[in-house]
Amino acid sequence: MPRRTDDGGRTVLGRVPTRTRRPTTSAVALGLMALGVGAFVVLLPSVSDACQPATTPVSAHAEAALDPGSRVLIVGDSYTTGRGSSDGNHGWAQMISENESWRSTIDGIPGSGYVNRAATDSVQNTYLPRIESHADLDPDLVLVQGSQNDWTVSTRELRKVVTATLRQAEEQWPDALVVAIGPSAPAPLSTATTNISDAVGAGARAAGVPYVDAVDAQWFTEFNSRSYAAADGEHLDDAGYRYLARRIAASLHDLTETTAECQPS
Repeated sequence: MPRRTDDGGRTVLGRVPTRTRRPTTSAVALGLMALGVGAFVVLLPSVSDACQPATTPVSAHAEAALDPGSRVLIVGDSYTTGRGSSDGNHGWAQMISENESWRSTIDGIPGSGYVNRAATDSVQNTYLPRIESHADLDPDLVLVQGSQNDWTVSTRELRKVVTATLRQAEEQWPDALVVAIGPSAPAPLSTATTNISDAVGAGARAAGVPYVDAVDAQWFTEFNSRSYAAADGEHLDDAGYRYLARRIAASLHDLTETTAECQPS
């Protein structure tokens, strides 16, 4: 169960039983080529020059970063604090940490974002200085969530701040997997966050960071949002946060898959 520390915004979760991982396999192909009357066997690599695996820093160490017992830092807005849930402080971040058996530090501030300063209008509430404030941590995984609160600036400015923030996280923890998670509001609010999501995605790509795009994937629609939205229509209820935690977890584990990007011959 979560244990809330004295600083109010962070939660450290203990380790729970691990789960079984699927083994991965690789194959080496043998090619037999005949020239004239002779023949010889050619040992080919598992993927030819025309079909290279999409090997990135993500697929190289994502599985280890997502393992049970991993040290995880989650920075976000009111969705990360769990606003809208039955107890007001048990949202997707707490749920995914419990489900994945992570040891998480959860830093959520309602109303905050990459640029939005929350209720106290302090720049210290934005994501960059909060990431810097955790420099003493040694996380395996860093999740930066949101934020639909960043509607007060142009998409160009938001993209620049997102890039700078995520680059800081990568430079601060070069061995960690850093992932950006975009806005994930229920409909109809989700349709109003498209530009924000696009800007965060562009900023993440510029920083070389994977982006989980709930808006583009249509996780929340006019049909399922009725079952997942909190009473205020802006946050999620318990079922909504459970759903969001499952979708984010699946997207993160998808990063461990190495796929082949083949070019036409």
